[in-house]
Parts: sequence; C-alpha cells; structure tokens
Amino acid sequence: MRRLLTVFWLCVLLLAAGGGTCFSACPKEPFSPPDAAYLDLAQFLSRGVPEMMPSGGNDIDIITSGKQKWEMLMADLEAAHSTICMEYYRWREDAAGNQIRDIILRKLSEGVQVKILLEDMANAFFRIDYYQKMRDAGAQVQFFTDTDHHLYEIVPDINYRDHRKIVVIDSKVGYIGGMNLGLPNRDVWKDTHVRITGPAVSQLERLFNDMWAAHKGPELIRMEKKAHAGVPVPESYAESKPAQKPESGPEYPVKTYPAAFHNKTVQAATSGAGDNLLEEGVCRILRLSKRYVYIQTPYFCPSDTLLRAMKDAARRGVDLRILVPAEADSHLMTVVSASFFEECVKAGMHILASPGVFNHSKTIVCDDYLSTVGTLNMDNRSLRINHEAIALVYDGEFAAACRHLFLSRAEGASQVGEADIASLPHRRLRAQKFWRGHARQL
Repeated sequence: MRRLLTVFWLCVLLLAAGGGTCFSACPKEPFSPPDAAYLDLAQFLSRGVPEMMPSGGNDIDIITSGKQKWEMLMADLEAAHSTICMEYYRWREDAAGNQIRDIILRKLSEGVQVKILLEDMANAFFRIDYYQKMRDAGAQVQFFTDTDHHLYEIVPDINYRDHRKIVVIDSKVGYIGGMNLGLPNRDVWKDTHVRITGPAVSQLERLFNDMWAAHKGPELIRMEKKAHAGVPVPESYAESKPAQKPESGPEYPVKTYPAAFHNKTVQAATSGAGDNLLEEGVCRILRLSKRYVYIQTPYFCPSDTLLRAMKDAARRGVDLRILVPAEADSHLMTVVSASFFEECVKAGMHILASPGVFNHSKTIVCDDYLSTVGTLNMDNRSLRINHEAIALVYDGEFAAACRHLFLSRAEGASQVGEADIASLPHRRLRAQKFWRGHARQL
C-alpha cells in the first residue's frame, strides 16, 4: 500500500512539473483587443480582412516636428538592409528632399531594394532627371497617374490623387502621418506623424503594396516582363526574385529613438476614389463618442454627411473641438473653412482658430481611448476623392498624449463666436458663400 502511495505522489509531482514547464514556456499574449463598443468600428475599417484588424504589441512614437521626423527617418533609412517602400503626395526638390534622395542612392549602392510611388499632380514640375537618377541607380519609381495614356484616358481619373504619406523599411518600421518631404514640412510647419514598429507595420506594407500593384506604370511593367524573360535589368526591378531578408541585421527601433509608447493596439485603414470608408469611419467615431472629440485639421470643408454627424454629436453634449489654422497655406481654403463656422457654432461645436505657424496636422482623439493620425483632412476631397490612410490607436495612454498635444496646440487659439461671424463685412460673407458652393471639388 505504501508503495502504491509513493508511485501515486511521484506521478502527481511529475505531472505538476510538466504542467509548470508548459505554462511557463507559453508566451503571454500581448494583444489587448479594442473595447467592445469599438469592435464594430474596427471590423468596418478592416473591410472584413482578418489581417487588417487591430493588432497588439506595437511600439509608437508621436512625431510633432519636422526636424524630429527627419532625424528618425534618416536614421532608419541608413539602417535599412533589405527593402525601402516610400509613398508620398509631395516630394520637393529642395535641400530636405535631396537629403532623403542622397540616402536612397547610397542604400541602392548597398543592394537595398527601393520602391517609390509619387502623386504626379502634386509633383507636376518634378524634373525628370531628379527621379531618373534614382531609377538609373536601380530604384523603382512610378507615378500615381499613367501619363503614357492618351489625354482622353487620363482626364476622367485626374481628379483622383494619392494623398498618402507611408514609409515601410525592412517590413519592420513604418511611418504614417501628415508630413511630406520638403523644407516647409521639415523646418516650418506644425504637423503630426507616427513611427510604428510591430505587427501593424505589415498593414502599412499591405496598403503600400496594394497601391503599388494597382498603379504600375508601363515602364515598370516592361522591365518586369524583361526580368521574367531573363533579360538583364537593374536588380531591384526583378520582382520575380524578391530580395531575401537576412536573418540578422540592425535592431529596431533605432537605439537613439526608443519608442515612447509600448505594446499598443494599432490598426491601419485607407479609402479613396469614391470609396467613403474613412468618412463613414469618422462618423462612427462621432456616434460612439460620449464625452469629447478633438480634431486637428488644416482644411475644414466637411461633406454633408460628416457635418450632420458633427452637429448630432455636439447637440448630444459631446465636447467637440475643431482646431484649424487662422490662415491656411491657401487663402481660398481659409475662406471656405470660415463659411462653415456659423452653423457649427450654433450647433454647439467649438471652433478654434490658431494664429501663427501653419498647422498641417490631421488627428482625432476621442474619449481618452481612440486616436487617429494620418493624412485625412476634414474636407470633401480627402473624405470622398483622394486616396488617404490613417493609423488608429486603441489605447488610453496614447490618447492622453494626443489630447495633451491638441490642448497645447490650441493654446493662444481664438474661439470663434457668433459675434465674430456677425461682425464680418458683407463682402466677406458673400465670398464665403460663393466659394463654399464650388470648393468641394478643389
């Protein structure tokens, strides 16, 4: 009997030890799914694609100055060892743009595969030799609109533009936000961007790859056909033999810029060319809001759908604040934005006009939980015409930082009141009314 008891307890101890080993070896799941109230929003923005649902385990930097972005981006580009994907609305041929171009040329000489997708309408005066130098070095450079087509084929699509600003490096580091490449974005304007490392980078890479595949120009297609046929071409064009990612390489995030926020739940989303996904997404955020929604936008020309959602939120008692520049970089947009102020103020919104340096940020923060940073302006072009992209962060700590950023940017801003609007000269009011009727396609 004693022997049986001994064997029994030995078995129990062995099982316990084995179970302890199993549980201790199992990694803790870092993913914190969105609150139940936001799951429908996340599912909607994912378009039903499981890979585009929010993912946990992401580290994020909030970038609030062009100088900060330049230093971080240049460090990450210098550390690249496999692939660089860049999609920009505007890449200026100035000292700042040349800094990035020179790094790209250097990385190409090291065998890094580079893909660059540019919006051609915003870069209409881009010198051919500027990007041809990168092409000659092996970069794949293409423009959003295929100008090899006849004019009558281009005109129907020329109003649709790629307004996104996405960078993905080695499938490990991603950037998204409002900053283009150029001196105004680096040295002058206020703006907001984010740098992401973690699973959400694969979503940014998917957005880039989908746009790249949809807008391959004839030159790239010809080069790929040659590559498939065995004709020698620059190595970076041979997409039939994708670059191998080495097992070892530089560690991310770059050591001089540790991520400010760790293990956050992030989702990337996009819309464009008549697809109103992000417009509906913003409306859903407004409908979900209980306490406050703070929005930074350089251009305020909301669609009728978004304007109704804003009014409904304000009338429910939501503290809806919209921070706009007192003077935009376009005088026309300053006039158009002002044309919406009266009805917004009467509905209970707080319109804050910020003087001084132009604020190009496009952010939303809601109820100390949900934040968005991206390329989406609160105007009809961004909401319904352009191709746009945003990153959503479902996290209270990150939202608190975005709220603080909004409030600090709003310091010194003037709150627009009904008396301010009533005091405007009739000539100004007539101009507002006229341009509002024509501005939604500009």
